[in-house]
Amino acid sequence: MTEVHGLDVSSSDLVFAVEAITPPQEDPKPIESPGYRSYHRGVQRWEKLAAKVWKGGLEVINEEFVDMECIVSTEVIEHLPHEIFLAFNPMLLGVYHPEYFLVTTPSYTFNARFTPPDAPKSARNGYIDPTGRTDRVFRHNDHKFEWTREEFVTWCAESAAEWGYDVEQTTIGRATDPDPWGRDDELGGASSVAMFRRRADVRNEVREEKGRRIMKELVLAGPPHEALAVHRHEANAASMKPKSLEEIAACVKTKMEEFREAFMRVEEIWFEPEIACLCGGWIELLVRAVEGSPDLNLKRDVNGVVKKHSNMWSIELIGGVADPSHSWPAEGDTSTEFIPPDWTPGEGPYEGWEESDPDGSTGIEGDVSDETSGEDLGDYSDGETGAWRPGSAWKASVEEAGEEGKSAWGQSSSWTTTVDNAWSTPSDVPHSGKSSTAGWDGDESDDTTS
Repeated sequence: MTEVHGLDVSSSDLVFAVEAITPPQEDPKPIESPGYRSYHRGVQRWEKLAAKVWKGGLEVINEEFVDMECIVSTEVIEHLPHEIFLAFNPMLLGVYHPEYFLVTTPSYTFNARFTPPDAPKSARNGYIDPTGRTDRVFRHNDHKFEWTREEFVTWCAESAAEWGYDVEQTTIGRATDPDPWGRDDELGGASSVAMFRRRADVRNEVREEKGRRIMKELVLAGPPHEALAVHRHEANAASMKPKSLEEIAACVKTKMEEFREAFMRVEEIWFEPEIACLCGGWIELLVRAVEGSPDLNLKRDVNGVVKKHSNMWSIELIGGVADPSHSWPAEGDTSTEFIPPDWTPGEGPYEGWEESDPDGSTGIEGDVSDETSGEDLGDYSDGETGAWRPGSAWKASVEEAGEEGKSAWGQSSSWTTTVDNAWSTPSDVPHSGKSSTAGWDGDESDDTTS
């Protein structure tokens, strides 16, 4: 079981945190109708999760945090009063000594982006350093400091050396528009980022003992951490119980036919609950099923550029049927599902339909009057059942695409590209709990750690 803990001193922020970890209500029973798209965006959990929210300060030791795998401190350190800041490293890198520690803080270097190079400091909006230690203008009235890029790198190097960690730094948060004075590379991102990785040449006991000793010397008082909420999230019943690749591929084919889609992104089809459950939570099995199916083609490129991550890949339905499987609606049936998906009211060969029967047809809403007969449809129906004839303009427009238009929706769209498959399948499939994919994000990067 995975455990996630959150700690904060702000009561208002903790309200949102508690809401965030509360298990969602069960999804309503899906509508069983061909072509119905659930647009499911809820999280389907493929492994058990325990989530816990605490109220308390950094200066108080929480024994449950000792030897955590990873601790993340995002935009926190700059808010700490000096006496609490002194406990930051001893507590986090010493007492808790996680295997990974990620920290971010606003970069003062980036602040120059807000004014021209020759502008005086008085021209910059913000908040004067409340501590009086500098004449810097900060972004937030509660910031106790904002480090330059060089100051942050120095702090990271000294902290890593003292507590037995390796560290890498970078910046994140680039401006949308280029800097008019060409300072983008010089100023970097809006926040400085560091990833600390625990080294094996220093024993955890040494780090912890040193950290506890320093914390005792600092004599910082505070109430014990209070657990505000504890929730357990159960795994989906289908977790780790995948069906065969053939069954998965058949379901993908059926869904795409029902949706009348020649192409769907891997991530999009994955969000269909039925597909994810058939895969048992392994998006890797979805990829394998598509690769092994004669009816589907896995496309790893975008505009001819091969993408590494599967959330950018798409699935092509080979030889998709242009004519919908539905016949023209029976008397009294006015479902818009029976209107060709590429039809725009007032345009193309169907122009004028919405005005043909002002008493019975709403036109733009796609409502077809029950007074309409097969003869009224001219070349587009067989006059008896109202089914689309092979000679219809809709079908003909597809056939004109020739053999290259196997998707049956044609190749007119600028995003339809092809590339030869050259991806070799791995010999084993890791479960989402041991993989960066985690069952939903479609990313199977070998570079991802934990």
